[in-house]
Amino acid sequence: MMHRIAVRNSQAQIPTIAKLFAALALGATGFFAAQQIMPAIPAGTDGAKELWLIMGSFGLLFGWRVVGVSAGRRWVDAINDGLRGGLYVLLWTFAFLGVMQMLKLALRMRYDDVLSAVTDVIGQGTAIGLASLGVAPVITLGLGAMGAGVLSELAHRRYGR
Repeated sequence: MMHRIAVRNSQAQIPTIAKLFAALALGATGFFAAQQIMPAIPAGTDGAKELWLIMGSFGLLFGWRVVGVSAGRRWVDAINDGLRGGLYVLLWTFAFLGVMQMLKLALRMRYDDVLSAVTDVIGQGTAIGLASLGVAPVITLGLGAMGAGVLSELAHRRYGR
């Protein structure tokens, strides 16, 4: 009787110095971008005071899982991976804030049914995002994300896997 052996690519789970550098750089980028976004968030938004923690945490997560995973390629690819990670940080942050707003409104019985509450998550996140994004936070997030990609590539080339 033969046993099946499943072989999978487990490189994504291996901690590397490139992932660490990308996570720290994108986490710091999220922290500094949040400092610029916080004054522009509409009053009464749940999670506005903890935005630095939310964006920093998403920066750590996506720096590790998105930016640092594909180190070892061209510089342009590293910059693109950094920008993709920065975009993920921004989108997931506003989705998270949208969910928090929806839960706050749902506890106040503002929705008629579950479907309207779930679809309002997109509306709440979009409204918060449009109201709070300016030129300075976008530039900070973009340059920091590109720097995270380059830093991850530098760490990979200098220290290897």
